[in-house]
Amino acid sequence: MGHSMGIDLHRKYFVATIVDEDGEVVRRDRVSTDRLAIAGYLGGLDGERPRKAVMEACYNWSYLYDQLESEFEEVLLAHPLKTKAIAEARIKNDVLDSETLAQLLRAGLIAQAYAPPKETRDVKNLLRYRSSIVGARTAFKNRVHAVLARNHVEHPALRDLSDIFGKKGMATMRSLELYGHDTAILNGLLDIVDEFAGRELELRKQIRAMNREDDITRLLMTVPGVGDITALLIRYEIDDIDRFLSPGKLCSYAGIVPCTLSSGGKTYHGRITKQGNRWLRWGIIEASHKATVTSPSLAAYHARIKGRRCSSDATVALARKLLKIVYCVWKERRPYYEGPVRIG
Repeated sequence: MGHSMGIDLHRKYFVATIVDEDGEVVRRDRVSTDRLAIAGYLGGLDGERPRKAVMEACYNWSYLYDQLESEFEEVLLAHPLKTKAIAEARIKNDVLDSETLAQLLRAGLIAQAYAPPKETRDVKNLLRYRSSIVGARTAFKNRVHAVLARNHVEHPALRDLSDIFGKKGMATMRSLELYGHDTAILNGLLDIVDEFAGRELELRKQIRAMNREDDITRLLMTVPGVGDITALLIRYEIDDIDRFLSPGKLCSYAGIVPCTLSSGGKTYHGRITKQGNRWLRWGIIEASHKATVTSPSLAAYHARIKGRRCSSDATVALARKLLKIVYCVWKERRPYYEGPVRIG
């Protein structure tokens, strides 16, 4: 069976505890996260080298996970919430956390989180970078609106435009003479919006090129509401559809299933859990907004739910339906077609 190692990782250091087959602590170390220090520690284990190791899925897990994977037979990533439920402790510190992980690993009780391959993480990082660019651009657009509002700008060319950040709108705003420093502030903000728009355009071209090379992404783009960006996001946030035994499991992973409370023979369904992959949840809800425009059958489904509940409930219900369609399209390797679709 061999030794087992539990690691409690922090930004500047990690605590590693190694236990033997009987659960006795063999050694415990506090190690700097400097790459040379990690390599030196792993190289100095010798006879105490464990066969397998586990660490929690914290925000900076990937670099250490990759280094451990090259050293040990098996490296697991522990799900923080599920691990906490299994091993709740009144007293918590680095030493206890690392030993608890080692003991759970020894006993085969690790609640495992999915560790995507390095290539998948690379694409996800690109998509999240693009999302941050879009978010920042939106924030600076809002600042532009604030400058225009405090100067009570009523230029007819801007009033008639659906998007003031198009070519004509940008030229008009750059021609404005505002009070005091606001002319310079407005032009500075417009420069930043232009810069972000250019970067986002380059990223979109890169993403479209990636889509052309990926069969799964091209299939996902046949689903109503799923465009080039959303298709790639869904593709790499899920990564491997065979991880999910059913469409319902995939919906649960995205956190778009309702909370369920059962007591005294009665069952209550509340709001969605929002526990799971927030990027996948965001992407499929965005797709559901667009699906009501592109698909008559899905638009009718949304309208039917909205008539009984409310708009937000209808959107979430449609997002669940879309994710089930994504599951079938991917699992069965066939494009979506408008009409009756078996979704589980």
